[in-house]
Amino acid sequence: MLDEAASRHVRVLRLRPGDSLELFDGLGRSAKARVESIGESVTCQSEPSRLTGARHATLVLVLGLPKGSKLDECIRMATELGVHEVALMQAERSVPRWDETRAQAKLDRLTRIAVEAAAQCERADVPRIHGPRSCGELLGAFPPEARGVIFGARAEGFLEFSAIPEQVWCAVGPEGGFSDTELASFETAGFVLASLGPTILRVDTAVAAALAVIRDRVERLQPR
Repeated sequence: MLDEAASRHVRVLRLRPGDSLELFDGLGRSAKARVESIGESVTCQSEPSRLTGARHATLVLVLGLPKGSKLDECIRMATELGVHEVALMQAERSVPRWDETRAQAKLDRLTRIAVEAAAQCERADVPRIHGPRSCGELLGAFPPEARGVIFGARAEGFLEFSAIPEQVWCAVGPEGGFSDTELASFETAGFVLASLGPTILRVDTAVAAALAVIRDRVERLQPR
């Protein structure tokens, strides 16, 4: 029996009993299924589930909190582009300030956005979204074996990997970018600066461009 959100999705797609669909659990498993009945809830007959795809590198997006609805769009794009975790950062130049009493409700809403994006792009897992932390707190969790990269508006140089990294942390700042102090902290932690080209990008555009660059660099190294 599908939950309320999934049942609503079936109705939006105008599926009928007997139609085929694919179910996923958000943790990397999926299963082919057939709609059995559509009432208040939708019931399906499912085949055994299976793991989908091989994970070659864990991708973490460190995102300085942007203004307004840009965060929603960043979560959608990050999900479509294969991010495994989104670590929100309360950057010095971040305008939004989350109220701790409403933080979990906001994270729940962002997770729903990620679930919807995963369904639309046929991804079987859903990225984990972490509430806002300071630069110091985030860098304290940066694993020594991970590769870190900051894509800055006026940075020079291009990202290259000599081997497929176990984990990549990709940092994108809020409107106005990271402060000089934050940039220095990232560099001290081992992050490298890389360019996204000569133009100044909006936050949501920068997220999509940065993740596309990382995917390209990693996929170049994967065996054909």
